[in-house]
Amino acid sequence: MRNQYIGKWKECGWQEINLDFNVENLKLLLKEGLIVSGEYTHQDIAQWCNQYTMYFIEREIREEGCGVAEDVSMQWDLFLTNKYSLEELQSLDFSKVRLPSEWFEEWIKELEK
Repeated sequence: MRNQYIGKWKECGWQEINLDFNVENLKLLLKEGLIVSGEYTHQDIAQWCNQYTMYFIEREIREEGCGVAEDVSMQWDLFLTNKYSLEELQSLDFSKVRLPSEWFEEWIKELEK
């Protein structure tokens, strides 16, 4: 089975995004995700979304964009584990990984409802 990992891998090398945690910045970053050579990688965006989610969970607040941010973070992890073997993940340059652009389009639509 491809997803049965024995061993570990560590994701590192993302760029910290210094934006406040709010829906407008989430939308901004999701739109950035559609740009092939944008300022931030999909890895950077996924990490920011994880921090966004944790920020509001720790404060026991359900912010408007939490569901979308949580989905971005979870889909990033699922995408990695479903697409790459453990050996590949152990040496992968995560900054080169791109999620499908359709996902970013759907997340933006979800926030604009």
